[in-house]
Amino acid sequence: MSTERRADFTAARAWRLGALPSLALLGIALPLTFATHTEPFLFDFRAIDLLPIYATAWLVLAAVALPAWIVLTLALAGLELPRRAFFPLLARALRIVLIALAAVIVVDALAYCFQTWLGTFGHSLRVPGALVLVIGAALGIWAALTAVGRSGLRTLAGIGAACTMLGALTVASLPLFGWHHAGSRTIVSAPGAKHPNILLLTIDALSAQHMSLYGAARPTTPNLDAFAQHATTFDRAYADGNFTTPGIASILTGTRPWTNRALQLPTWSLDTTRYTSLPAVLRRNGYRLGYVSTNAHAGGSAQGFGGYFQFARTDRTRELTFCTDGLSRHLRFICAASEVPPVAELDHLIDVVRGPRSNLEYDPRLAIDPALAWLAGVDRDQPIFLWMHLFPPHSPYAAPAPWLGTFDPSPLARDAAHTQPHWGWLLSRLPAAQVQTLEARYDESVAYVDHYAGEFLRRAQELLGPNTVIIVTADHGESFAHGYGAHTGPGLYDEIIRVPLIVKLPSQTVGRRSEALAEQVDIAPTVAEITGLPSAPDWEGRSLLGECSATEPGSAGGSDGSGGSGGSGGSTGSAGSGSGTAGPPVFSMSFEQNPRLAPLKTGSVAVIDGKWKLVHYMGALHYPDMPRLHDELYDLTVDPGETVNRAAEEPAVVQRLRQLIDVELARHGGPVRGQRATARSAGRP
Repeated sequence: MSTERRADFTAARAWRLGALPSLALLGIALPLTFATHTEPFLFDFRAIDLLPIYATAWLVLAAVALPAWIVLTLALAGLELPRRAFFPLLARALRIVLIALAAVIVVDALAYCFQTWLGTFGHSLRVPGALVLVIGAALGIWAALTAVGRSGLRTLAGIGAACTMLGALTVASLPLFGWHHAGSRTIVSAPGAKHPNILLLTIDALSAQHMSLYGAARPTTPNLDAFAQHATTFDRAYADGNFTTPGIASILTGTRPWTNRALQLPTWSLDTTRYTSLPAVLRRNGYRLGYVSTNAHAGGSAQGFGGYFQFARTDRTRELTFCTDGLSRHLRFICAASEVPPVAELDHLIDVVRGPRSNLEYDPRLAIDPALAWLAGVDRDQPIFLWMHLFPPHSPYAAPAPWLGTFDPSPLARDAAHTQPHWGWLLSRLPAAQVQTLEARYDESVAYVDHYAGEFLRRAQELLGPNTVIIVTADHGESFAHGYGAHTGPGLYDEIIRVPLIVKLPSQTVGRRSEALAEQVDIAPTVAEITGLPSAPDWEGRSLLGECSATEPGSAGGSDGSGGSGGSGGSTGSAGSGSGTAGPPVFSMSFEQNPRLAPLKTGSVAVIDGKWKLVHYMGALHYPDMPRLHDELYDLTVDPGETVNRAAEEPAVVQRLRQLIDVELARHGGPVRGQRATARSAGRP
């Protein structure tokens, strides 16, 4: 064979062998594991959405696999060309390593599929990673060194190449399933110079019960305490869901989760509720919108509102992951795709390579600095709406110095790795002392975020001026009681769903507290009335302006100080004159184990009406260590810790509250029909 032909043959073989790991990943592991994972996806999305989810996963893996293919090929070709004795040996070793790596990828995928298949029969089998590595390496060596193995390898490579090409074709579907942002060109911004600026600060996993503002024994929130001296504090405000996605969706759309259907972590609100959301109303009426995100699931783009915002600073943390708000702006299904096993394993590998997380991983200053910089430089020809979401005190709870150790000086649980929560009823496995330590670390994280939240509010007020509405709240709380940890799941204890709500009107100087029941869906109609803008007809909340302005008549913003219409929808009307009456009932819910667009039959719903709170469990729920669940009734006036279930003693109260739930479920809990698989709709972002 001539030298030229030998070089061509060597190069071709190098390209084929260098491609093996990529083909194993994109053409075998991805389709196998994706097919196994389709059932969870069909809970969250329509069947047609599986196409862009697969395409997004393929694109992410290809972004890693294809450069690796090129590098490995060049390395192999470079080793095979020199004639020195040891270079062919190195080339042969590298060929065996490449084949073994491809085999390990395939074996790992098969192991995952087998474990998932066993799980469908109620069995579990944990296959150690070391065993997968040994089996895969052995098969790879066998394939490299035997004629039968090489024959099988060629067949497998052909299948992998075909499936990889099919996966590449699915990428062409992504533009069809993207967010529709044409609304930023079609919305006509009305002049709004007299409207007040709006500052919305949401704090992740901040439970009202852990704030000194709401009576917590530890001095966790001195800065928010001081801010509330010149604002209205709602003592009975509730989240409409018990984790980030439904909580943020309820705040922005003015609709509860049973309406907006943001029921699972990687999902977003229905198109119809986004089109009439608070950001949409503000944008259509001349506001300049900006947001800063620290949690992908609390980001404007990931939630489907990115087209309404002219300014965005996304993912302001030191975390490295594929599920980000920034990528969600361009890849709508990136957070869903990050749950596909090969992508999830790649995410985990990145975590391992970068090492232990610092206690400054979610430093609030990473979000605060760009937010203040924008406020300092933004053109004031339009009123401003700025939404900022801060990540602490969400887990991991470990705060940096000087907050770390403030409430528990012990050497235990002082870093991110040791302050992760035990979700749901898994908390019941921990000794009481360990739970107390975790709770202390959480409270230290509350104090940590309070320090920076107070500093941000002070500086933002200076930049925005007195004609500014400021709202401080949370997406949900965090639980350390009832043997139930963190949030999500069917748990709807007050520690999880009772959140702060502080509203400061323009130029307000006198603080007050309101005992009126409030919920997240009340925020949108409250802002609308303060600014004098119309409420959307599908909003389910009510305006709380009456409670906020009772002590300072005329202090509301808007063009003439009179405000606009109150909220509309399920619970309408004003909060009244500030008498502190309980108001209409409020609701909170979790339907994460119910198919998103199907009738709502599996989950939990809480209704709070006056002093009573009923938690109603529905359908066949499945959570680790879950006890047998029965409806729970609590008298919150005498039992704020929810320790005594009064359901058996008060059947009439249970029946009345169940009827409230049933009426709302009859209205909102049916199947969602006519929801488009994509976000496309003419003239709407």
